[in-house]
Amino acid sequence: MLRAVKKPSEDTNPCQSDAKNLCENCMYRLSNIICSTSPEVWRLVETTKQKTTFKPQQTIFYQGNEPLGLFTISTGLVKLEMTSEHGQTHTLRYLGPGSALGYRSLFSNEQYQATAVAVETSEICFIPKNVVMDIFKNYPEVTIKILEALSKDLRIAEEKWTSQMDKDASERIAEALIFLQEHFTHQNWTRKEIAEWAGTTPETVIRTLAQFEKEGYIDQSQGRVIKLINKQKLIEKLHGTY
Repeated sequence: MLRAVKKPSEDTNPCQSDAKNLCENCMYRLSNIICSTSPEVWRLVETTKQKTTFKPQQTIFYQGNEPLGLFTISTGLVKLEMTSEHGQTHTLRYLGPGSALGYRSLFSNEQYQATAVAVETSEICFIPKNVVMDIFKNYPEVTIKILEALSKDLRIAEEKWTSQMDKDASERIAEALIFLQEHFTHQNWTRKEIAEWAGTTPETVIRTLAQFEKEGYIDQSQGRVIKLINKQKLIEKLHGTY
């Protein structure tokens, strides 16, 4: 079922004078695939963007919708998830500040193949499609940046697909724990989120975590918080070297 893309609120002014909303003062500008190029580009973005705050679990855009522009993450954390024909949800990846959302569908002229959901409170900048296309026509360096990003996305997708084909559920869960806690140290992950990343079920995650705790790899005494207490042993288990 198609759902409407959440649009920036009407009281969002794309030309706000508030210093924190200026691209020039964005601490992640240099890691943004568009704004890390020439000053002319990010100044153009600054005058046309719409900035919206999304609360945890709010949807930024839905799988199946038509792309209306490009989203970039100013602050926060967003996950891309895909729902299969059988209703199973799979997490494709997590994206932090400086990352862009929806550019593959925008440039391939396809519907979104995934849903973007805020994991934590996130500030998202929306750049209309016509502005993005004008930038591409006039600033070839941005095109190169996008091609680099698409190539990296393809590599990551291939690596994850191969990993899930070669590893059993417990190895994928171990890999998920290590990856998520290395890259997103401030975030506490639910068993459901770990399952969606590892390509398994929450029930399997719960059983596997209990076994990991019994073997002394992790500690779950603080409820939702999963603490790695023997990361090296978990890595050895993952690579079959123990």
